[in-house]
Amino acid sequence: MNRPRLTATYRLQFHRDFPFAAAEALVPYLAELGISHLYASPIFAAVPGSRHGYDVTDPNRINPELGGEEGFERLHAELRRRGLGLILDIVPNHMAASPHNPYWMDVLEFGRAAPAAKFFDIQWDTDREHGRILLPVLGDALQASLAAGAIKLEADYATGRLLAVAYGENGYPLSAASAAALLATAARAEPALGDAAAAWAGLADGNLSPSGIAKARATLGVVLPLAREALAATLDAADLQPILDAQHWRLSWWRTAADDLNYRRFFNITDLIGVQVEDHEVFAATHALALELVRAGKVDGLRVDHIDGLMDPARYLDDLRAAVGPDVPILVEKILERHETLRDWPIEGTTGYERLNDLNGLFIDEAGWRAFDADLRARNLITGTPAERVASAKRDVLQASLATEVDALARLARDGLDEAMRAADLTETALRRGVVALLVHCPVYRSYATFDRHSAEDAAIWDEIADAAARSEDPLTAAAASLLLERLKAPQTESDRQFRSRFQQLSGPAMAKGFEDTELYRNVTLLSANEVGGNVEVPWREPEEMHARFAARAAAGSSDLIPLATHDTKRGPETRARLNALSFIPERWLDFVARAETLCAPLRQSMNGQAIPDDVDFRLIQQTLLAACPISPERMESYLVKALREAKRHSSWETPDAAYEEGCLRFARTLIGAPDAARYRDEFASMLAEIERPARLVSLAQTILQLTLPGTPDFYQGTECPDYSLVDPDNRRPVDWTGRQALLTAAPPHHAGEAAKFDLVHRLLQARQSGDALVSGDYAPLAFAPSPWRWFGFTRSSGRENISVAVPTRMPAQTTAALHWHGGAGTDLLSGRRVEADDELHLAADWPFLIVAGETA
Repeated sequence: MNRPRLTATYRLQFHRDFPFAAAEALVPYLAELGISHLYASPIFAAVPGSRHGYDVTDPNRINPELGGEEGFERLHAELRRRGLGLILDIVPNHMAASPHNPYWMDVLEFGRAAPAAKFFDIQWDTDREHGRILLPVLGDALQASLAAGAIKLEADYATGRLLAVAYGENGYPLSAASAAALLATAARAEPALGDAAAAWAGLADGNLSPSGIAKARATLGVVLPLAREALAATLDAADLQPILDAQHWRLSWWRTAADDLNYRRFFNITDLIGVQVEDHEVFAATHALALELVRAGKVDGLRVDHIDGLMDPARYLDDLRAAVGPDVPILVEKILERHETLRDWPIEGTTGYERLNDLNGLFIDEAGWRAFDADLRARNLITGTPAERVASAKRDVLQASLATEVDALARLARDGLDEAMRAADLTETALRRGVVALLVHCPVYRSYATFDRHSAEDAAIWDEIADAAARSEDPLTAAAASLLLERLKAPQTESDRQFRSRFQQLSGPAMAKGFEDTELYRNVTLLSANEVGGNVEVPWREPEEMHARFAARAAAGSSDLIPLATHDTKRGPETRARLNALSFIPERWLDFVARAETLCAPLRQSMNGQAIPDDVDFRLIQQTLLAACPISPERMESYLVKALREAKRHSSWETPDAAYEEGCLRFARTLIGAPDAARYRDEFASMLAEIERPARLVSLAQTILQLTLPGTPDFYQGTECPDYSLVDPDNRRPVDWTGRQALLTAAPPHHAGEAAKFDLVHRLLQARQSGDALVSGDYAPLAFAPSPWRWFGFTRSSGRENISVAVPTRMPAQTTAALHWHGGAGTDLLSGRRVEADDELHLAADWPFLIVAGETA
């Protein structure tokens, strides 16, 4: 099958306000821009109103809110007409635990005997639940909800089910036995219900064949319109408590999710239930439509969401590769730590967070970052080593929002250890602390051992955990951790193997929620370093390290993505660029913060002797205002609420501190527009003006690297133009497509203003399409003499074609940028000028970039 060559991707977020038709209208623009593949967010049926599509309800049905199959076919036809491919985001790890999910409803209705029971990762027998699923969906305790009349029984005429409906919204299906009993009672007043009662009684006796279930539903559906009143009267008169006690599920207060939940979920999101995709039947059932689209040539590549959630990622990817064949690109969402390498999987690469952090780190000045860190430590606003801080944040989430997962893992760890625990004088409490210690000290998202084997990389991870636990934990906890590590390293029993698998599935959520969603909101050293997959200990990158990495990627023929933004990044490319520019002038920024503290002192509230915002959040606000300027009060408030709750220092999602939050919001509103902050805004404007030029150059330089380094440049929607967004939902605002399309027809070159980035993107995407050097060429570093501009450059070559690139990574206040050019002779793609080998060049300080195209002899 002749599929488009992968040269650049463009990510679009589909939802009901941006359906297939909206994307179809953009295809001509994307084609002219130079994109090779539309990169689509999940398109299968999801919870109604979903803004992202990761809450899949049926992976074998195209989302009707997006335009359904017909809309998808039109989009596919337009993509093919314009020569573009389609990369599809698939979600094997989880589905929505929603009444809109037919597989989930099947399990709630028929329990562990349900045909779909094997789909979901449910622990049916725990200390609290035996054959039942906890549903923490109530706004109050069960008895209080019953007393308030918040739960009632209803008949669902569309699906032929009897439901328990909570708060007039979501309904949960009654078991076959309960339905049969209620129908039999109603049949006394309306005999027509007798056949339906008998059919449901048959299901209760275990006849759960698809035909038996369909017959029972059809029988009930026929008589329901005739027996509405009799059935309604029966349901209204029923004693709810014994009926609820007899179900395959148990309704409970939403706060119990952290303690008693008995199914694997996506991170701490109770509405997303883990799927057992390691089961071959489940794999086949949940991937049927995606694979059909690939085989039909309507999907040209797959992006696999949250690969680390799966029990056995390697086997899953082997199965997926076997299903799609060797020529379909597979990209995985995998967060690699700085010195971690991707496992040997049959894929093209990752979605590129490690590349984003590499590029970002080139533009963080080490001396500036250290000055910011020293200032915070001198003020006692940051304590402990970075590793200690991450460990503390992970411990916080493991003891709170992920406590139910820790409890389940501790129960599994306990199995078969009676003798060993007695010998070591270990209590169950100590064993649980040992489980937490293993997770806290895991240095990466996860290891990848299977039931019967592990790699040298896995062993190294476990050794690092052991060393950290021995250094940091009390003796009893360290002893428990050591005992559990032996089970990880050399599992002897089925319980040992299950413990190994479950540990690996939980270490990723612990890192994601502890590091990404806690520590990255607590650490205010330099917010641009706080990215998914980032390193807050050493966020900068040295050129030698970068050259080694990208030479290896080129040699491996990698086509993994190189994004500067995704739907999950904490900040947009230009937001980070402004913050990185602060590291070039640390004294100036620290002076501004000190001046701002003085000017803002009268504007900060005080509560119980504590300034609001406190000094950490004050710095969070200052950096955010500068990085995202101009920002509306509404955008700032939305961001601040999320940042404060994720940090969990004063507020949280579970227990928000309304007074502290409102104090911070009021302060931010004042700084943005209140008259009594006018002097502050004058200082702010001066600070912003000082970094605008270097920040602009950082933006352009990182864009050039994104488009010329080994890999596949990936553009998140709208980021071909400057993007000063913050974390979602801020980065999911509507894009000005009309303005971007107009730039295609504007007369180049655009070396100034907002169009400069767009012009770079357009030119270099065209260059990628017209040759091979930037797509699959070799990589050779270029050497430069020491310079205040700290040049970074390389040559990409393929056959006789070679393209040499040079960009500065520091932006001094000079009128020209001197550069001794060691690349080959050729024509600068940006200016059209002729450049000779070994030229002494003096580039304009507002455009200090070279991309020289030449030919080898």
